[in-house]
Amino acid sequence: MPTELTARAADTLLASARALTSGEVAARLGRPRSEVEAALEDLRDEPRVIVREWPMEDPHFGAERIVVAARVDDATDPSAVHAAEQRCQRVYEDILRDFLASHRCV
Repeated sequence: MPTELTARAADTLLASARALTSGEVAARLGRPRSEVEAALEDLRDEPRVIVREWPMEDPHFGAERIVVAARVDDATDPSAVHAAEQRCQRVYEDILRDFLASHRCV
């Protein structure tokens, strides 16, 4: 059974044309990122939402993983599912590019 936070996270994703990081969803809902990430985990079986995560092993990043989620415009259409996955991938790549462009380890 979905919690209220899970339902609110789903509503937030379904209302956004962009893929959102867990931090962006947390900011929109005014909840801690860890709680939102748990809610996103609950949404993994929701066909209208894609949730992807990547490990972030650099201790300077401030998080152990990057979680990005996006709505699927038509869950019955494989190309729509693929498009949502690609939106998540683009957000991850943008975060990684920006992090690596500014990261200096001495």
